[in-house]
Amino acid sequence: MIKKITLLTLVILFGVNGYAQKKSKEEVVELMAEDTCECIAKKKIKKSATTEEKEMALGLCLLQSFNAHKNKSKYYKSKTLDDMEEIGEDIGIAMVGICAEDFLSIFSSEELVDIINEDDEDLGFNASNDSGLTIEIELIAMNNDAISYIEAKDDFDKTHIFLITDEFEGYELLKKSNFGKFYTVTFKEEEFFDLSEKQYITKKVITKLEAL
Repeated sequence: MIKKITLLTLVILFGVNGYAQKKSKEEVVELMAEDTCECIAKKKIKKSATTEEKEMALGLCLLQSFNAHKNKSKYYKSKTLDDMEEIGEDIGIAMVGICAEDFLSIFSSEELVDIINEDDEDLGFNASNDSGLTIEIELIAMNNDAISYIEAKDDFDKTHIFLITDEFEGYELLKKSNFGKFYTVTFKEEEFFDLSEKQYITKKVITKLEAL
């Protein structure tokens, strides 16, 4: 009888663990956002605190939440600290719908603008005069599918995917002989429906390519 109970317990435990890892990306993001909102509220951060102190507190809450829930989703299970920027964006968007008032009350409007600008500069993005973003990249590969796209790396060795949806200035530079060469790419961000994620995903769409 004891053996049967033990076996049943193991089955239940493994079953629960397996179910936990089958949560969708959206479900896990919501869990992480809820935890981060609670964590920030408990810290009772004063608006008079420095921007660095606020960012540090928020970062610790995000990291704590990520570590607590990452294994509940296949999407986040393989993520590491190197992906925290992407993860932070996912959680931040979800937080707006959960605790926007409390979260936004921590930072002044000037601080929020500074943080956004710092993030863009850290990634190497710059504002473009033709209402887009620009970044210096190394052209790595080109793929001709239903929607063609190029693969590139920035100065931080981070890989970027740029979709090709229309003819653009500099498209003639996209050829194998130019792989490994450096360019300035201008792009815009658009949402496309991802069937695997069952939601709209923001993608980079190239609008201009210039040789450096």
